[in-house]
Amino acid sequence: MSSNDGFLESWVSAGEDGPALANSNAATNLIPAGRKITVPAGFFNRVGARLRVHAAGRISTAASSPGTFTFDLRLASTIVFNGGASPTLATSAINLTWRLTADLVCRSIGSSATVLGTGVLHSAALSATTPIMLLPASAPAAGSSFDSEQSFLLYLFGTWSVANASNSITLHQFMVEAPV
Repeated sequence: MSSNDGFLESWVSAGEDGPALANSNAATNLIPAGRKITVPAGFFNRVGARLRVHAAGRISTAASSPGTFTFDLRLASTIVFNGGASPTLATSAINLTWRLTADLVCRSIGSSATVLGTGVLHSAALSATTPIMLLPASAPAAGSSFDSEQSFLLYLFGTWSVANASNSITLHQFMVEAPV
């Protein structure tokens, strides 16, 4: 696969639900088991090579003190993009839609490769008046380094700040695109 700046090719697309993440504050993979994708060895072979991740689903929150939510993208266990904690989420949200788009752009290659990620999260669970959050929540920075000459499984993780049975998120759609 190449990473030129042309058309986007869909590498994987999931229409089935991922595992529900509820009543836990442990970082958990949200992608359905059969839809994990391998980023091939050498994909990030030049500065500027990029991937785009689209994900969407439903989110519910506790009636009081629901806390925050954080998305991150990982190559194997290495966090290459962390969106940062959301603002305190709206209370008593029930099955509201969320939609995430994240772009990973290669900043350095080789055994200490890095990508810089930016994205957008849309959901009324963020706030009825401000349902859009630019990611990361702070200034963009390159994620942890990885060996771009190796292949890696790509994961989308989510983490609640508060474990509550009413805090629940489920991924319904997942797609990864790469320029060809």
